[in-house]
Amino acid sequence: MAKVIPSLIEQTGTIGDRVFYTRFGKQFSRSKARSFNDNKSEAQLRQRALFKAMQHTSSILGSVIQRGLAKEAHAHRHVENNEFASINKQYFTYEDGVVHIDYPRLVLSAGPIAPVGFTNRSVDYLHVELQFDPCLYVAHANPDDVVFIYAVEFQIEVCQLVACAERQVASVAFDLPDLGDETDKPVTFHLYAIVEAANTACYATLSTDEKKTHKEHRNINRRVSPSIFIGNIIINTAEMNTNVKYFSQV
Repeated sequence: MAKVIPSLIEQTGTIGDRVFYTRFGKQFSRSKARSFNDNKSEAQLRQRALFKAMQHTSSILGSVIQRGLAKEAHAHRHVENNEFASINKQYFTYEDGVVHIDYPRLVLSAGPIAPVGFTNRSVDYLHVELQFDPCLYVAHANPDDVVFIYAVEFQIEVCQLVACAERQVASVAFDLPDLGDETDKPVTFHLYAIVEAANTACYATLSTDEKKTHKEHRNINRRVSPSIFIGNIIINTAEMNTNVKYFSQV
């Protein structure tokens, strides 16, 4: 990969055996590939399936990783989707033509703020009540830190912020999204939490257009905690009941 000397004309595409492209506002060029591997080999199919699964999963989790990985991605000159794939690639495995995802171990945010540990819980169909440890006795934990909780249903591709509360409150209650009109099968919500410093929690993430405009500052300079997987809640819409399949931290 070679940098291209700036000129009045922006070069893109292929010229002879050189390919020109732009990345992060700078022009680069590389040699055109002269040989290709078998695109139907087991290794190629595996790599293609894993890459597709990682990109699809990150698109579902877009609002979460935009909040939690923006600063990390900016430091590595990545976009949030690529940062997510880089951090989580070990949690995507391929076997017998099927990609398996370890949802509880997915990393949706990374940062210095102290996370919280969830303890007691109460689930009544779509209504959920949680208690968590304020964790005020450790460094990088302030009473006004905000705990954000996201409910994600990967099959129907729903990712929704369902609750936020100050750390000092140490409890939160919320309702899960009602998907009764979208499916007659049981749905599994994966709950994730991120703690964010109060001075950045009140700001919305930048839109896609705003990111393009502000290339040197692609998002709010958020200070967040590592993401916490809270657990799975299975909702049987046909029978109007709830099954807490797994409710503890990894």
